[in-house]
Amino acid sequence: MHVGFDLDGVLLDSAADLSWLDRGLDDALTELGIERCEANRRKLYPDALADLEAVADEFGVDPDTLWAARTRNYTGGKVEAIRSGELQPYEDIDAIGRLLDETLFCVSNSPQEVVEAFLDETGLDEEFAVGVGRGHSRAALDRLKPDPALFEPVSQTLGDGEYVYVGDRDSDRAFAARTDMNYVHLDRRERTLYDAVEDVMNGDWETPETSQSKSS
Repeated sequence: MHVGFDLDGVLLDSAADLSWLDRGLDDALTELGIERCEANRRKLYPDALADLEAVADEFGVDPDTLWAARTRNYTGGKVEAIRSGELQPYEDIDAIGRLLDETLFCVSNSPQEVVEAFLDETGLDEEFAVGVGRGHSRAALDRLKPDPALFEPVSQTLGDGEYVYVGDRDSDRAFAARTDMNYVHLDRRERTLYDAVEDVMNGDWETPETSQSKSS
């Protein structure tokens, strides 16, 4: 069986303290010659970038220039935070040890360098067969989960078999549906990684319908 995990919110606790994100986005604003302030910084937060061109127009910069500065500084800041220990895996990360007889993989909307840094720092690069993150181009924004594009390197590496994916967002469930994976949901307000791993081991997972992905 092939068992996959999302990164942020599942393996990596990246939201408890967003100092790393604010530093990276401030660096991007400085590079672009835009005032460093909370209002401008929040326009570059992940959930605020659905319309990159509108943000770029408001700032009076070229969208490609904005995205290049934003993603470069975001990526560098997050990798540095992982390397320094500022960003830590969740304390229950050892639950993965119960699945070492399975083939493990990670698929994240975070940049590829972030996924690689996390797996390297935690030593999970020895256990995970493949780790996939997004690229740096603007086109990569159209290939984020739930789009199935990020699954392609996984299927090419691991081939056929039963797949289960552990995520924490509706987009993860939709991603599983679009890639014919079973799905285990991890809401960390209510459950732990131990609970999710137990579900995987017991076969207690969802088989999400493709129609769910259309509304997410």
